[in-house]
Amino acid sequence: MLKFSLVGWLLCSLAWRTMPTACRQSRPPLSYQQLLAEQMKSYMDTTTHPCDNFYQYACGNWQIRQQGPHRLRQESGRYREQLFPSGTLRVIEASLNTRLERLLRRSTNSSINETPFIKEMSRYYRSCKRLKPYNLKKYLLQLPFTNLTYWPLGGRRWQSHDFDWIAAIGRLRLYGLNGVLLHEDVIPRWDDSRIFSIYVNKPNLQDTLPMGEGFIIELLLDIGQTKRVANSLARSLISFEHQLHRLQEVEDDDGPREMQLSYLLEYVPQIRWLSFLKQGLIDTEIDLRWTLIVENIEYLRALNNLVAQHKPETISSYLMIRWLAFLKQQGPGVISSEECVASMRRAMPLASSWLIGYNFPITNFKAGISSLFQNLKERFGQFILQNRLRLSSSLLQVLQKKLKAMRLRFGLIQTKELEMVKKYYEGLTLSDKNFYANQLILLRLHVKAKHKLVSSNPNITIDNLGYLAETFDASNLSPLYVKQRNLILVPHGLLQFPIWHRNITPMQQHAVLGFSLAHEIAHGFDMAGIDYDALGNIMGPMEEIRSSKHFRKGILCIQKQITNNSKWLNEKLADYEALKIVYETFFGLRAEGQHKTRNPFKIQFTQRQMFFISFAQFFCGKRPILTTVAHHHANLKADFYELRVMETLANFREFSRAFACHKRKKMQANKRCRVW
Repeated sequence: MLKFSLVGWLLCSLAWRTMPTACRQSRPPLSYQQLLAEQMKSYMDTTTHPCDNFYQYACGNWQIRQQGPHRLRQESGRYREQLFPSGTLRVIEASLNTRLERLLRRSTNSSINETPFIKEMSRYYRSCKRLKPYNLKKYLLQLPFTNLTYWPLGGRRWQSHDFDWIAAIGRLRLYGLNGVLLHEDVIPRWDDSRIFSIYVNKPNLQDTLPMGEGFIIELLLDIGQTKRVANSLARSLISFEHQLHRLQEVEDDDGPREMQLSYLLEYVPQIRWLSFLKQGLIDTEIDLRWTLIVENIEYLRALNNLVAQHKPETISSYLMIRWLAFLKQQGPGVISSEECVASMRRAMPLASSWLIGYNFPITNFKAGISSLFQNLKERFGQFILQNRLRLSSSLLQVLQKKLKAMRLRFGLIQTKELEMVKKYYEGLTLSDKNFYANQLILLRLHVKAKHKLVSSNPNITIDNLGYLAETFDASNLSPLYVKQRNLILVPHGLLQFPIWHRNITPMQQHAVLGFSLAHEIAHGFDMAGIDYDALGNIMGPMEEIRSSKHFRKGILCIQKQITNNSKWLNEKLADYEALKIVYETFFGLRAEGQHKTRNPFKIQFTQRQMFFISFAQFFCGKRPILTTVAHHHANLKADFYELRVMETLANFREFSRAFACHKRKKMQANKRCRVW
């Protein structure tokens, strides 16, 4: 009997090992709520007190979790810092780029790939993959030879007496350069956003920040200059950079002025405007009756005087360096499949948006997200009606009308706009072997298409966003408020787990995507957004808001809290207002004892605490190591994630209540700011 029992035990043991589904229960797959709960736990550093540094508390282990050997084993060590995603959005963008790369590589027999612009996307991608190595000097060899696009470093053919700085800017403007010495754009008119005008202004403050001697030397070495030449030229450019930056102090008392081109030629004769326009508007007949909007005229006159004080070689070399820096930013960070797809998305934003929207539809998500958007608008509408700013009833009606008209749009291009995209890229021919030429061809395409809006006076509808093609970064998935259209643009590709999924909890939907949408709603009513009405036109009575004592008090409070750069005033305002909007939209104004459900892993947090952790973890990212060049580029984007999270939460009373933070703790602001 014992023998038979032993044999039976062995057979059962063998069956248990070889047939697990028959003899033992397998562990059920984790739900999305469980996956998020597990992810939340893994990111947290619970050794840090939440009232001391909430970012470290919520995100302290994020970088450890993201940096796995499976992510980097195929890449060489010197590229790891560039390839490692810097935040949650970058992780999603990397995932989207991988999916797009597979799509371009495998579906050669698909009927959609017979679409002409899809073929050109594939050619651009292949030309990028063939770069070995990436060589900035080759951009300089692609332009047709003229004294405007041949550089002093190139040798004897450059003649200083033939150099015209304003014409050179015009030629480089045709190839995408902008905000160098002056800013020129085509924008919707202030009184009718369906019509476009040329806009001329001084560069913004960030565009005139000195690049730094090390950055200039690095670029010069990249194009084959010796260290001696690079050091010498960098020193001469540094002096000019600092003088140019100081021109930002030149004040403009008149504001934007509308004038015909013929009048501008007489009013600011120091600058040869026709030379500039003829270089940038090739194949377009210039009409002296064109209406331009010109701002900071005194700066433009001072600029002409500054340029006259420097050698033509210095100005020409400065323009060359700035153009190469711009092109380097547009190109791939490293030569990899993912980076080449990202470069393709930047170079062909309309085509990329259509392709993503067509292949990764979000039809099942739209209703839920639209409902969330409406709820957020209703809550902000209640803020307006509370009338903290003591505005007139007529102005309150204008603001309510604008809020009610504000729309949500998914994707820069809709899938139904295929014919429009085909027409935009009509006649485009790229090479699968010459990446540098491809990039310049596409930059020129965008600039020419934008300037055609002035001469052809097209019938542009309020829903058409094609005019954003030149400036829209299609490789960035951040939502965007478009003032001239009074809409919030949610890029195709953003709505992925963990940003959005039909199975994640309403709390998580509000804390992450809800905050992002509320942030963009608030931009419609920040220092820049309040100038625009429901149709995207600039309206007059906004001075009443700026003159409000309570409005000025709120703005001054925020300004005092900004520790890094006043440029981010509107971002800080939007963060502060958005957190209050989305929190009250979800929790309402009910008693503190409600909403204490636990997550699937039963972590001992109230739902309000979970809300703030989910909010903070949306901003988890690697901490930057600030070299000179890294610092230069980091300041062009947004507050560092840590500072953004901590200042926003410290400003919100409900956060302090949720975690019982005492007044002397770091996560409590000395004074809390509110505008609306």
